[in-house]
Amino acid sequence: MDARNVGIVYRKELTDILRDRRTIISSILLPILLFPLLILGIGALATVVVRKATRESPTVMLKGEEHAPDLARRLRENKRLEVVAFRDDYVQQINDKKLRAVVEFPISFETNVREKPAEPQTIKIFHYEGELRSQAVLRWLEAAVKDYSESVVTQRLTAARVPTEVLNAFAVEKMNVASAEKVTGNILGMILPYFIIILCLTGAMVPAIDLTAGEKERGTIETILASPIGRGDLVLGKFLLVLLVSIVTTALSVLSFAGTVLIGGELLAKIQKSFVLAVSGKSIAVVFFMVVPLAATFSALLLAISLIARSYREAQSYLGPLIFIAILPGMASMLPGVELNPGLALVPVLNVSLVAKEIFAGQYHWNLIGLIFLSTCVWAALALYVAVRQFHREEVLFRM
Repeated sequence: MDARNVGIVYRKELTDILRDRRTIISSILLPILLFPLLILGIGALATVVVRKATRESPTVMLKGEEHAPDLARRLRENKRLEVVAFRDDYVQQINDKKLRAVVEFPISFETNVREKPAEPQTIKIFHYEGELRSQAVLRWLEAAVKDYSESVVTQRLTAARVPTEVLNAFAVEKMNVASAEKVTGNILGMILPYFIIILCLTGAMVPAIDLTAGEKERGTIETILASPIGRGDLVLGKFLLVLLVSIVTTALSVLSFAGTVLIGGELLAKIQKSFVLAVSGKSIAVVFFMVVPLAATFSALLLAISLIARSYREAQSYLGPLIFIAILPGMASMLPGVELNPGLALVPVLNVSLVAKEIFAGQYHWNLIGLIFLSTCVWAALALYVAVRQFHREEVLFRM
């Protein structure tokens, strides 16, 4: 390997990349805008939807309300609900989302509640399973019915001169021992590793395709191969550039995420302080340290695969499935019960996802961190070896 030749290739490709609008947009602009659009955009949309939902009173019907005048009156007085006249086509109206729920009272409901306490009465609530507003109304109706049931029980106990306290044998007090920053760290540990892994991969895609299949499509790969620079130096120069773009894309995205949280205004005000405490300089440095060999693995692998393609579009079709392959182990940080161990520390992508989750949660298992770093470096070296071998195969380089 000649460091001077590697530097020449690296600087040449860097100059070309900086002139490429497509790479600038995908590697710099999109990472900066991604998290603000996701967090603030979706958050603002959710706020608007919730406010609209709270302003609207969902419609419900009461079937057989003459059998439960007291409970029906309570439901009609509930400001959250709008009780409309009963119609026989209520099932169709619920399915059409014109009606949210129907409460059906059995015959002589309140009479039986008063006179036959040993015979429990059944109220039916018809709703639309899976429809958000219908489920919200269902919860409100269940709460109202529960309040009525408790009032009936209280009346019975009072009539029997039994204190109502007998219903509560004991109380449970929840005591959270985790600090706010640890809670926030656990949440971030489930979300951030997934995005970091995907951004590492997608950040390397555009330059990897452009430096291989793009060269073929432009007809410039022959000129580059005819230069006195060795194939190994050529691959290493291209690899270092793809690695740089991958790391820059990931770093900009993480900085964008942090900036969005810190200046997110009222929407994110509650988590800003705990976010600052949870995401320390130490955690960011260690995660970045673990991400570098992963980005190197992706960069070398993408170069090797992209070189097979004859055109930019063909390379995109080859690399597209890799995103879904990376998503599965990347999502491991979101799954409960998946814990890091020496065996999983050797599995590429999955190991970085799990160790990043633990680091953001404030847990540093240095022996596993070292094992993961070394194993990922081995995977990166193997991927780079494959890429170099690809550049030595004439049938791959000049595939028509």
